[in-house]
Amino acid sequence: MEETIKKIYLYGHDLCNTHYSWKTRASQYSTERTSVFASHAIMLHRTFRILPRTDEDVMDIDPRIAQTIVENIKGIIRHDINFFDARGKMIASTDATRIGTFHDAARLAAERKRTMAVDGDNQFIGARNGINAPVMFGDSVVAVIGITGQRHEVEPFGIMITKMTEILIRENVEQITRFDQRMMMTNLINLLVSQHNDENLVSYLSSTLGVDLSIPRCIVLGRCTNADADHTKRDALLNALDKCFPSGSESIFRTSARGFCILFAITDQVGSMGQLDEHHMGVLSDLQKEISHVLGRPISIGIGSMETSANQYWRSYRQATAAVEWLRFTHGARVEEYSNIGLGMLLPAMQQSISEQFVQNIFAGLDDQRIDAFQTAFNAYTRYNGSVSRAADSLFIHKNTLQNHLNAIAEQTGYNPRKLDDHTVLELAFLIRNYRSFTGEDPS
Repeated sequence: MEETIKKIYLYGHDLCNTHYSWKTRASQYSTERTSVFASHAIMLHRTFRILPRTDEDVMDIDPRIAQTIVENIKGIIRHDINFFDARGKMIASTDATRIGTFHDAARLAAERKRTMAVDGDNQFIGARNGINAPVMFGDSVVAVIGITGQRHEVEPFGIMITKMTEILIRENVEQITRFDQRMMMTNLINLLVSQHNDENLVSYLSSTLGVDLSIPRCIVLGRCTNADADHTKRDALLNALDKCFPSGSESIFRTSARGFCILFAITDQVGSMGQLDEHHMGVLSDLQKEISHVLGRPISIGIGSMETSANQYWRSYRQATAAVEWLRFTHGARVEEYSNIGLGMLLPAMQQSISEQFVQNIFAGLDDQRIDAFQTAFNAYTRYNGSVSRAADSLFIHKNTLQNHLNAIAEQTGYNPRKLDDHTVLELAFLIRNYRSFTGEDPS
């Protein structure tokens, strides 16, 4: 395991130091597994780089964060503020001309872990009058904050700016840690729902995050029901999921631009057909309503089968995907298990080549506009159980016109919608055509 982590860390170091983004670098590799590995490698490298591990290690503060800190403090104290790393190099300042210079008093403040005052010319190399106070993170000096000015004017501010800086750094580190934990969780879930994954990486991530993979779980997928989904409220979505599944919950989740994925822990027995009981369905139903409310959009939630083994989660994921896509296709803004979606179990399982051939055989030689017109007439005829008069009224046409449409369907497809067997074939052909178009696989 240690060797695996070492390889991940070194790989992350390589990716972090390239001139290309990790996404560009990862795209050079063909498999999804490599991309997941690459993103986690960078996360691991960042975590090891940011957090001190031994007395010899030095936390690297992002200069952009340091610049934000000095500008915030400058708004309170009317003196130039300087931010040094623990080696004495100025990485941020309200005096931009000094950034990048070395400051001997700052270096000594870090080494001695105490405030160093400068009140004489040439007292320290690169230094100007003022004070330089070490900034602590735990027992380590992570930076030095300096105030330029006469000692008697700036010295009273020393403790205040040090504490302010420590708070800002701590908040930033906590934010980075939360982000990294979410990134790790996302990578773990991505691995778990893939049929083929790296078992060592799964073991490392689950152990680091404290996720017990022996607990039975099912995959729950949520997507906006409408195609024009709004993904600008990601924070609201995260808050709703955090509220339902707080830290330490056996259920874990990730979010993406498309929606959310939950590895939903099953704490009680399920039904005889493997279906969730009333309690579990109630939890997900409440979640669906809450997310619909905070996003202001209808939400569809699909549920896969319960799996007792983590290496079978991918089966549940496929089922949940089929369920949620079927709900979206049928405009179903509700929670539904895969076992209850009827034809939704069949259509996604059909090979694309077979569905294409089936639809083409029925509508051979017809263009999309003609097929759409036929479907409008067919749907009205079906909706009113074969009543031509009522169907025609719903379309605002004469019943003879509808009769002509039905006759044209029979003549040009070879299937008569008035005959039960032929009606079933036509209904399935229209359904497959619409579904494949919805999923981006147009069989026509």
